[in-house]
Amino acid sequence: MTPSIIAREQVAQNLSVPTQLLIRYEAHGLIRPVRQGAVEGYGPAEIRRIWTILSCQRDLGINLAGVEAILKLRDHLAEVHRQLDVLTRRLREALEDEIGTDPDA
Repeated sequence: MTPSIIAREQVAQNLSVPTQLLIRYEAHGLIRPVRQGAVEGYGPAEIRRIWTILSCQRDLGINLAGVEAILKLRDHLAEVHRQLDVLTRRLREALEDEIGTDPDA
């Protein structure tokens, strides 16, 4: 069975960052570790989030406060998209019901 998380130390090593940096991100609430047995680490979504944080800081020179704002906006936008998907599905179902019950359709 393949583990669904990668240990914090391994993530730090693979991304060439100190483990303390990941712990700092955790303290700021930017990432959330999970525990699987004796291993504390990150799942695929959190690793992508870490990569985003590092890219913003390394490539774009954005400070941690700016990265936090960007991540909050991204999370909010993802929620808006999720809500739009739900509304679209409901509208589609309502239209299908209306068309299905309309004898002139």
